[in-house]
Amino acid sequence: MSNRLVTLYTKPGASEQCADTVRALNVAGIPFQEIVVNPSDKQSIDELSRIAKQLGEPDTMPYVLVLDRDTEDIHGWFGFQLDRIEALAEDIPAAEGSRG
Repeated sequence: MSNRLVTLYTKPGASEQCADTVRALNVAGIPFQEIVVNPSDKQSIDELSRIAKQLGEPDTMPYVLVLDRDTEDIHGWFGFQLDRIEALAEDIPAAEGSRG
């Protein structure tokens, strides 16, 4: 089992960036959990906006959250970022549990 837990926050209707991120995570063999954030979920939207502001990034969905279970460090990014997915793939061994 990987020591990294990846959660992907997307919006309903799968924007192009969301779909590209799902595809890239699957191709890289990175297991992840997808959470669809509905526009009516104001609390989640506000929290994601707060995180984006802290990171100095636009709050463009999707949001990829990576938790290191060993150190409890959390990091993430907004939008489709293939370079970060590829770097993450080097740290996470491919597993059959990838979502598609």
